[in-house]
Amino acid sequence: MPEQAKTFDYESEIWNIADYLRDVIKRSEYNRVVLPFSLLRRLECALEPTRDAVSASVAEHEMEWGRESDNYCKASGKPFYNVTTFRLNNLGATDTYEALMQYINGFSPNARDILVRFRMEETCKKLDEHGMLYEVCRRFSAFDMSPETLSDREMSNIYEHLIQRYGEAIVEAAEDFMTPKDVVRLAVSMIFANDDDLFNNDEGAVRTLYDPTAGTGGFICDALDMLDEWHKEKQMTAPAVIVPYGQEIESESWAVCKANLLLRNVSNLDKDEADSIKDMSAHIEYGDTLADDKTDGNVFDYTLSNPPYGKKWELSQSAVMDEAKLGFKGRFGAGLPPIDDGSMLFLQHVVSKMDPVKGKAGIVLSASPLFSGKAGSGESNIRRWLFQQDVIDCIVKLPAGVFFRTSINTYLWILSNRKEKSRKGYVQLIDASDMKTLLKTNLGKKRFEISTDQRDWIVQTYMDGTDNDKSVMVPVEDFMYREVTTQQPLHMKIVISADKMDEFKEQGAFTKLSESGRTTVYQELMALADTELDYGWADSFSKAVLKKVEKPKPGASALAKSIVNVFGVRDDRYPVVVDTKKGTIVPDSDKKDSERIPYTMDFDSYMETEVLPFAPETWIDETVVDKGPLQDGQVGVVGTEISFNRYFYQYTEPRKPEDILKDIALLDTELLSLMGDLLK
Repeated sequence: MPEQAKTFDYESEIWNIADYLRDVIKRSEYNRVVLPFSLLRRLECALEPTRDAVSASVAEHEMEWGRESDNYCKASGKPFYNVTTFRLNNLGATDTYEALMQYINGFSPNARDILVRFRMEETCKKLDEHGMLYEVCRRFSAFDMSPETLSDREMSNIYEHLIQRYGEAIVEAAEDFMTPKDVVRLAVSMIFANDDDLFNNDEGAVRTLYDPTAGTGGFICDALDMLDEWHKEKQMTAPAVIVPYGQEIESESWAVCKANLLLRNVSNLDKDEADSIKDMSAHIEYGDTLADDKTDGNVFDYTLSNPPYGKKWELSQSAVMDEAKLGFKGRFGAGLPPIDDGSMLFLQHVVSKMDPVKGKAGIVLSASPLFSGKAGSGESNIRRWLFQQDVIDCIVKLPAGVFFRTSINTYLWILSNRKEKSRKGYVQLIDASDMKTLLKTNLGKKRFEISTDQRDWIVQTYMDGTDNDKSVMVPVEDFMYREVTTQQPLHMKIVISADKMDEFKEQGAFTKLSESGRTTVYQELMALADTELDYGWADSFSKAVLKKVEKPKPGASALAKSIVNVFGVRDDRYPVVVDTKKGTIVPDSDKKDSERIPYTMDFDSYMETEVLPFAPETWIDETVVDKGPLQDGQVGVVGTEISFNRYFYQYTEPRKPEDILKDIALLDTELLSLMGDLLK
């Protein structure tokens, strides 16, 4: 490595330029300077050795090819080019802005689009108006960012450091576009685990890798880095070719991702011409993944994603709901989650993008997708669909405190369409919440990292698929239940009470009576005060009394309902109420309840052990059945829930009261002693 790369602090020097602009550029907009100018300098340094060749090619072929043509990449030897003779150090002290815009517009479209997304034109115009643009260009031009000085990995590290520093200083929601490297490497290791063909293919395997929430490209770049490392460490027979795809909605994050991939491999001087001009950023799309899937029709070998947690999807709502109407012909056929969290929409999207034979995916989610939603809800149905498809291979509970901007519990889901026979119908749960190493210095809320050894333990535990105190293989049916509605008979008599007459007079059925009608009904009811009457009396009384009154008047059933609501007295000593017309027992609405019966358990067995000993008159309401696109029409609504505590909860016996009292007494003694010393 050249000496400058060893001793020169690129990150600090670049950040110093941003601080130099603090009176002109808001701190919240530093990224619009440090990121695009760093990219621009890297681009021009990479193109410097072939500038003359590109100029000669432009002079010879401009009439034929125009100023934009992939043919110029052959002359530049890179997947990008610039047809101008400008550099950051020759833009001139006057008319700097105009020259810089010509320089930027001279880049190939893939590079120019990135710079445009950084809103360079707006930023540079502001700098020019304050007479600072030339100085910024001059300072950046002094940095040696050539491939000979900085490798691709070193340049990527500089970018990541700048992004992280910007995120720590400015963005409270930095987790939206930054996934810590240790978490990324765990996810990458797990989706590549057990892929024998990838590691043993002697001709070099070709795979596609997709990230629908690409952010700044951390998942994709680290996957590529890890494959390179495995090849160098001889863990792979031949290098694999990974074709990256992705989509990102935040413009500057998209630009960073594109830049990272566009600049990838520019320092590999020994590659052939075809590889040297291959644009690794070609399939990184800009836009809303949920509302406008830019990879529609494509499926991928591998997918990696860290969707934003608890983020509303109301901006995508119209398009998402239109696609949901397509059922399983679209991406959201299993159901829709509440509008305040789109995580489970991304989960469905990821599954739709997995190759149906060999697809595998890793997605980082909060805890809510494990259990949110009641039986029959969108969230529950999405989990049910995942179980039916048998795509959930493993879920890892990650340690708390490993993300930059959140301390909530997070989980890594591994999805697979190529589960081994022994794993079919099962989901492996791994509790890795203790797999963490304390950092020397906190990075935002990130206090811990997952070390290499800890990552290896998690991956090996996944590959082994064995049960132990940190890992269990669970049949998918264990996560499912039927929520049945239970009823108990109504025990009631009607007892007319003067104390409740004021309440009865407020009932809608009573207020609809004429004034004379109210008097008649009131008098006839009070004539029966304190008399116990059968439940069915309310119906016969209402029919009889309404024949005696003039219009307006309510229907007999409405009046009977009001009488029951006000004067009905529930008491298990009274007989069970029977609907004489239907010949059925009338259920007590106050005792209506529900039971979660394990999916594989017999209803009668459950009722005999869990319900009837405590409420012997209870029965299951068989009119409440499973309905909807996934449902089977059987009694009870199917629900789903994945609980880590059920399998990994460890009971801690509370301290004995006498031990607590001893500690309190000891503290009192120590406090008195301390006070005595102070008063001496």
